[in-house]
Amino acid sequence: MQRAHDKLIASAAKQELGSIGFVRKGRSRIWIADHFWWATVVEFQPSSWSKGSYLNVAAHWFWSLNDHLSFDFGGRVEEHIAYASDEQFAEAAVYLARRAAAEAVKLTDSFRSLSATAAILVEEERRSSTGGWMAYNAGIAAGVAGLSAEASEMFTHVLNGFASPDSVLVQAAGRMAALLDQPSDFRDMINSLIARRRDALALPILSSPPL
Repeated sequence: MQRAHDKLIASAAKQELGSIGFVRKGRSRIWIADHFWWATVVEFQPSSWSKGSYLNVAAHWFWSLNDHLSFDFGGRVEEHIAYASDEQFAEAAVYLARRAAAEAVKLTDSFRSLSATAAILVEEERRSSTGGWMAYNAGIAAGVAGLSAEASEMFTHVLNGFASPDSVLVQAAGRMAALLDQPSDFRDMINSLIARRRDALALPILSSPPL
């Protein structure tokens, strides 16, 4: 049985997020907007110690190698709002849903194309020099956008970073870097990863490759 505050969140999310293309993931507190090669993910994250909700909004790239719905760009946008009463939390749920919608629109505007996405991710990796998944995702976006020099730079960040040489991250970056001089094969590989991830998330089968 759904608890009162869960119902209030679901109702507010359906009103505010459903109207802009989001679909609820089962009976969870996660809502997804499908953009073919990526998704906007909204999570009304519960707390283990109090009724209420945090709010997380992020982009998830469908070429991701993770077996979960990872927050690849973005994250926490609102700290925990506690449930005190139905009346109080009904207002809080609407606030959270509207904030989620506003943040989702920002992400959609930012990642309007692969070239725009590549520019943002490459700049972020150059600024932070993580050598981690940010660099890997930047390399993928740049590679598909035809920015081979930037893609090579990003994969080099991973290969020279702190991850273990036998890690999934480094192994994947090595494979992708080796395909950069074969643009068609590189794109086919990414489309294959996207199709696999979409299937795992039970999203509609696309009539043609997204990239």
